[in-house]
Parts: sequence; structure tokens; C-alpha cells
Amino acid sequence: MNKYLYFIIGILVALIYWFFDSSLHHFGYGEPGFEWIPTDINELWMRIVICLLIVLFGFFADFHVRSIVKKERELEAQDIYRSTVYATHHILNNLLNQMQLFKLEALRSEAFDKEVLAYFDTALDDASTLIERLSSIESISEDSIKDSIKPS
Repeated sequence: MNKYLYFIIGILVALIYWFFDSSLHHFGYGEPGFEWIPTDINELWMRIVICLLIVLFGFFADFHVRSIVKKERELEAQDIYRSTVYATHHILNNLLNQMQLFKLEALRSEAFDKEVLAYFDTALDDASTLIERLSSIESISEDSIKDSIKPS
């Protein structure tokens, strides 16, 4: 999409209006001679103001449309982020739950080092905490995502 589409349309509409108004004065009001630039200062002033308003409206429409598109893209990015975090959360929770099976087997074994089990529990707790922090980000930005996964 052209960045200045409505601005260009505004210029074209202003030119069409100028031509239409000149034609109306010549053919509709019976003024002698076709004047592109009216000799009457009041008429010239009115045309300039109306054309300027039309062009400015086109400029404003372009600005407004760009801001709406930007907001929609941000919302779409947030939706994608939240969906990705939800899917990741689900996958990691399944993994963490399945790792509990390994812990149960390690607890049954007399030869398994209890210190390693403590590290295992710490790793599971850290992973759960990081998943929760990542899932609870309010302002989605690169910095807030990086900050959420930094170790405490």
C-alpha cells in the first residue's frame, strides 16, 4: 500500500474540485471566459481554502491509517507471543511432569546420589519459576522478555 495514498487522492480530489468549480462558474452561472484562476479574490480565496482542507484531510487520513495499522501489527505480535508462550508453557510443563518419573526412579535407587536429586529439584523449581515469569509479562518487548528469564 502506498504510504501517501490518501494524500495523493486528496490532491486529485482538490484538482477535480477546482476544475468542477471553474466549469460551474463558466457553464452554470454564465460567466464570460473560462477562468482556471479566478480574477475575483474572494472566489480564489474560497477555492484555495477548500482545496487546502481536502489535501489536509488526505494527509490526516494517511497519518491515522498508519497509526491504526501499527497498532494492529503490535496487537498481532502480542497475540503471536502469547500463543507461543502458551504452547511453550504446555510443552515444558509436560516435560517437567515427565521428569518427575526420573526422580521417582532415582529415589528408589539406593546408589543414586542425594545431592544430585537436590540439584534436580532446584533445576525443576527454577524452570517452573522462569516459565511463570515468562508467562506473566505485561509489556511485551525484547527487553522485558530477556529480563523475565534472567536468574534471580
